[in-house]
Amino acid sequence: MILVFGGTTEGNKVAKLLQGKTMPFVYSTKTNIPFKENKIASYRNGALNNIQLKEYLLKNKIHTIINASHPFAEILHNTIAEVAEELQIPVIRFGRKLLSKTIHPSVIYVDSYENALEQFEEKSTLLALTGVQSIKRLKPWWKNNLSYFRILDRSESLAIARESNFPEEQLILGLPSSNLEKEIEIIQQKKTTLILTKETGNSGFLNTKIEAALKTDSKIIIITQPKTPAYFKQVFNETELHHLLIKIQPLELLTKNSGLWG
Repeated sequence: MILVFGGTTEGNKVAKLLQGKTMPFVYSTKTNIPFKENKIASYRNGALNNIQLKEYLLKNKIHTIINASHPFAEILHNTIAEVAEELQIPVIRFGRKLLSKTIHPSVIYVDSYENALEQFEEKSTLLALTGVQSIKRLKPWWKNNLSYFRILDRSESLAIARESNFPEEQLILGLPSSNLEKEIEIIQQKKTTLILTKETGNSGFLNTKIEAALKTDSKIIIITQPKTPAYFKQVFNETELHHLLIKIQPLELLTKNSGLWG
């Protein structure tokens, strides 16, 4: 059985590919999402720690993991890497190719939220495009400075925002898109001058966000993508994924000496 960590655009691509190739799999997400199960595809949700993941992999005879989760889900990445390496279960990382960095005085790349906060300028109005989980991390800033967060329009996200007592009237519910005019409209309506986002590649419409920032004379700070654990084999499209699956599927549980993994 293949275990897919999804909940992303890449996760949807993986699920579609596996169903098309009739490769049985379990689709896993942290929070409960709509997912249509069938003879090929099963579904589970909920976070797993190292012990829980190990038990799940053994109990369900998982022979391959495809990690198509969000590139910034660092805890999940590290948990998968530690447990899978211990059990010698191969992990394929279906990742997002990074875009070329934009060289411009108003476009700043940092490697952490802490370093991003150091770049914030007093009296700036923040538009955070870093997701609901970043509300808590940025509380020292938004408690004293007008800020807006764009989050997913779902009850789980609103609940997380409420836990931090973030003002609901300063939430923007919705998804990013390639619609430049729409991104510019949000910036102008809220009169934001500072944008914080993540290095999410094409799937996260990073270039559109940068272009919107530059067209509105806003400063944009981009948190760079964390490194992928060395144990993962990384692919960037369905063709590469399929080829790698064909290569490893017959072996099911690989060993340290297989020569095909590690």
